[in-house]
Amino acid sequence: MHNKEEIISFIKSETKLADEQIHHHFSHLDTKFKDFLSKLQQQDEQTKVAFGLVVQYTFHGHPLTHEEKLEIETQLKELLKTADLVALTILPGGTVVLILSSFLKLNPYILPAVFLNK
Repeated sequence: MHNKEEIISFIKSETKLADEQIHHHFSHLDTKFKDFLSKLQQQDEQTKVAFGLVVQYTFHGHPLTHEEKLEIETQLKELLKTADLVALTILPGGTVVLILSSFLKLNPYILPAVFLNK
């Protein structure tokens, strides 16, 4: 299955969903995926800014202000949360941990800030 139409025809043959239901689910998934990608780009831009500050300080001797230091610290925490999230999705049972963290309201401690719903 290489494209959307092949996947839809496979789903039609295997389930009893109507065409409009299938298209509704695909459009919902498409919206969620685009939202995920935009949040990932936002995380990437924030990381580039923080990394640029570290490079300026390290190689060019540019002194950092207190706000810049806090920004670098926050971004480092966000990167570590992202690494933890990747590890949880790879490890067996990690999905269960993510679901439980949602019920136990631990998402602010596990998910990067750009992925949290305000």
